[in-house]
Parts: sequence; structure tokens; C-alpha cells
Amino acid sequence: MAGTNPFWAAAALDFLTGRAVAYTAPRSTYLALLTADPTPEDGSAASMTTMSEITTAGYARQQVTWTAPAGVTKVTANNALLFYGPFTADMTDAASFAALVTTASGTAGQIIYVWPIDGPLQAATNESLQIAAGSLTLNA
Repeated sequence: MAGTNPFWAAAALDFLTGRAVAYTAPRSTYLALLTADPTPEDGSAASMTTMSEITTAGYARQQVTWTAPAGVTKVTANNALLFYGPFTADMTDAASFAALVTTASGTAGQIIYVWPIDGPLQAATNESLQIAAGSLTLNA
């Protein structure tokens, strides 16, 4: 299920209503490439411990920087190219989802948001994958 992780949706509502502020900005966010949707069928919070992330040699999560929210419906987008690779082996599984996460590596963080990838991405040895600036958007 693409979209905002229920944990972060609740955190945003808590912040907006002043009920609670669970996190302090600024903090870094990272984009992970996944082979499957990490969100359970029941819509409960997705866990980084069970997400199916790309593991091919040469892959690493990329830090995402964001534009200032703009427009009547506030929209932010990644403001730079995200570059994965070059891969030092063929990817055995295509990346079909991208997840915005709170940690550069490991499973201790949180999944913030998940996007489906329209055309699954799969690189061969010595190839790289790129996600264009402005192609990831979030709105409120």
C-alpha cells in the first residue's frame, strides 16, 4: 500500500493539533529501493525489519533533500538527482517500490512514506539507477 506510514500520519496529526511532538526537525531522510510493498495488508505500520530492500553489491540508500513546501495544496519534492550504483553485480530482483526512511542503513529507523515505481528498475553489472530531481513529491 503506497502512501504515508500510519505511524507518521499519527505523528503529523499530533504535531498539527499540538497534542504531542514526537520528533524534532531537522533530521535527514533517505530513499530505500524495495522489491515489494512493505505495508502489511491490514494497513498497520510498516516495519523496516521486514521491508524487502535491494541488497545487490553497489547499492546504498541515498539521502534526500527537499524543496520548501509551496502552492495552495502544499507540495514538496526532492531537489536533487538520486544516484544508485554503479552496481558491481546484476540485480536479481527489480526495485518496484521506493521508501522514505529515517536511517542511512540498518533496520532501527522508521518508514515514513512509500511510492510505487511505475516501471520497475533493474540494473546490470556496472550500471547505475537514477531518480530525477522533482520526481518524488509529498503534499499536505
